[in-house]
Amino acid sequence: MLAGWSFGGLTVRAFNGIYSEDVAGMVLIDSAHEDEPIRAPKFFLSSTAPTYARYPLHLLLQAAEWSGALRLLQSPPQDLRGVTRQAIIRALRQQPKSIVTDMTTGLLVPESYKQAQDLARPGNKPLIVMTAGKPQPWNDPEMARQAAAYQQIWIHEIQSKLTGLSSRGKQIIVENSDHGIPDEAPDVVISAIREVTMSARAEPTSAPQ
Repeated sequence: MLAGWSFGGLTVRAFNGIYSEDVAGMVLIDSAHEDEPIRAPKFFLSSTAPTYARYPLHLLLQAAEWSGALRLLQSPPQDLRGVTRQAIIRALRQQPKSIVTDMTTGLLVPESYKQAQDLARPGNKPLIVMTAGKPQPWNDPEMARQAAAYQQIWIHEIQSKLTGLSSRGKQIIVENSDHGIPDEAPDVVISAIREVTMSARAEPTSAPQ
């Protein structure tokens, strides 16, 4: 069973397309979708490097991690005893490996969209698509207005398409959370993973033709 959040959902979809026989079910958590570049407000979209520069930049980032150069730019690690779970997660995301992974993901977003789309393999595996019910907060009133309008498109048009990856796909809208579902509604994520796991064990699936 595979679970993926945000751009990780593209990786889950690509893996399912290549190794379908090894996947029993999926949970996509507010997963990125290839319709975003043409539907989302421009301020939602991150800039990506030119195609010719992506691989060299990827190698440069890896070298910075392997050599320890990134650690020289960071503050000394803090004592995490007694702090909140959110603080621990924030600290882990500042680890060199996490930083490089996030930056590399950003570099390869266009390729990831294309791979997920090209490798789509509809089937009958249990699938839950978890979708944020609230827009992300923005201080600018106009950005907040556009974000709220786009959230309805995201919920009812873009995310709902993902359920078509399986005849057993369903969407769960997490009304009390924005994009940070794993942080804001972890119990809902755990419940979805358990549901897909139990469904996969109870009903066999057939590989796509």
